[in-house]
Amino acid sequence: MVKIKIKDLKQIERDSRRKIILHAALDLFAIKDFRSVTVREIARHAGVSIGTIYNYYPNLMELFLDVFLNSTEEITHMLDNMSKKTPPTLEQLCEFYITYLNDNMTFYQMMSHFMLGGELSHDASQKLDEKMKELMNRMETTLLATGLQTDSRLTAHALFSALNGIMISYARYPGKSDDDIRRHTLRLAKIIAGIFTTSSQ
Repeated sequence: MVKIKIKDLKQIERDSRRKIILHAALDLFAIKDFRSVTVREIARHAGVSIGTIYNYYPNLMELFLDVFLNSTEEITHMLDNMSKKTPPTLEQLCEFYITYLNDNMTFYQMMSHFMLGGELSHDASQKLDEKMKELMNRMETTLLATGLQTDSRLTAHALFSALNGIMISYARYPGKSDDDIRRHTLRLAKIIAGIFTTSSQ
């Protein structure tokens, strides 16, 4: 018979409560800009007290970061699952990433916010750096599979920048529907993949 210790149960409870808070935040981010969401709104939506949220996060920015890091983990897990049978082609990777950004605009907005100087503690900045390195590792692996001869890490950074640049330019383009934007950004992602594939050969 498996014995569960009290401290293990407390950790399970703590992790569950944290997930509830994160899901509540994501629900709110789906209907309004994450920067306008308050701790009070998240607490009400999660069914917890404001104090409970501050037991987990010293400030709202740290909560935002946790939501962002969870999404980054989701991307890397999805890429790992894609690679189980056959490693994705560069075109498949680019299509996947742009599709994810179109489907998860809050993730893209948060990434832009943090990369442009969102205030984070030293520890939080390190967590962000570690997760972004994991994502970059997946892009670098795909680039190496194309036969890349030059600096693979630097090229992965260039690819990442190019794909995010597509979204900076067109994610909220005035007068265009979400479907129009999705089609256009995916076309551009295909062109980016072709350019990087050609340059790798």
